[in-house]
Amino acid sequence: MAPLIYVGTTKVKPGKLVALRKQLSELVDFVETNEPRMIAFHLYLDEPGEKLTIVQVHPDSASMEFHMQVNAKHFATAFDNLDAAISEQYFGTISDGLATELAKWDDPAVATTYMPVHEGGFTRSSVR
Repeated sequence: MAPLIYVGTTKVKPGKLVALRKQLSELVDFVETNEPRMIAFHLYLDEPGEKLTIVQVHPDSASMEFHMQVNAKHFATAFDNLDAAISEQYFGTISDGLATELAKWDDPAVATTYMPVHEGGFTRSSVR
């Protein structure tokens, strides 16, 4: 079974980088502690700290649904430090339940890409 991968990029509000970094550190700790099925969770900033990209690798759609549920408190305050979303990409099969959850966050101004057909690949759990 192929994983579900999410890649989302959002603008950082001017003057909010320090507060965002603290918020992100807390988020990483929360996700690592409370989401044991999450395969990977990574946050990237561009050089000037104006854009944030989040990369999530889930074993399946149910894991992403769980992520959306347990992080509701974070989502409520995420845009204290973040501005408008720029793009979202989903790779893998999305269940009807996840599609319903994502529809709550739909913004027609955000470039969203769905790539549901997995043609091949592999995941390593450790590097040799």
